[in-house]
Order: sequence, then C-alpha cells, then structure tokens
Amino acid sequence: MQALWHIVLPQSVQIAIPPTVGFSVQIVKATALTSIVGFVEVTRAGYVLNNVTFKPFFIFFVVGLIYMAINLPLSIAARKLERRFTPK
Repeated sequence: MQALWHIVLPQSVQIAIPPTVGFSVQIVKATALTSIVGFVEVTRAGYVLNNVTFKPFFIFFVVGLIYMAINLPLSIAARKLERRFTPK
C-alpha cells in the first residue's frame, strides 16, 4: 500500500491531469453551463447580435471574453494541480 501511495499514485496523477483537464474544457464547451450559458447559445446570440448591429469584431470579441471567463478558471486550477504533482 505504501508503494502504491508514494510511487504509483504520484506518477499516474501527473500523467492523468492534462488529458482530464482537456476533456473537462471540452465538456464545458459542449454542454450548457448551469443550464444558462452554453457554447451554442452564446455563439448563436453572437450571430443574432451581429445581424442586428453589423459589428462582428466587437460582438465576437465579447463572445470570446465569455468563453475565456468560463474556461480560464478551469485552466488555472489545472496549472496549479500540475505544479503540485510535478516532481521536484
């Protein structure tokens, strides 16, 4: 049990963190976040606003900021996890 805890587990966690975080980001983009904001909903709203205002750069800049606000905390948490489990 000590070998599992001190040798196997740290190596497996270090290998598993990057794909798990990538998968989590894809899930956030593919599904509705708290059933309010989702990838398709925000992009569709951007298209509708673009058709009304004819300001595509501003509209899709704001859409990008929304996606960044959704995914940036997840990426920061992943970076902290990777730093914590990297060997020193």
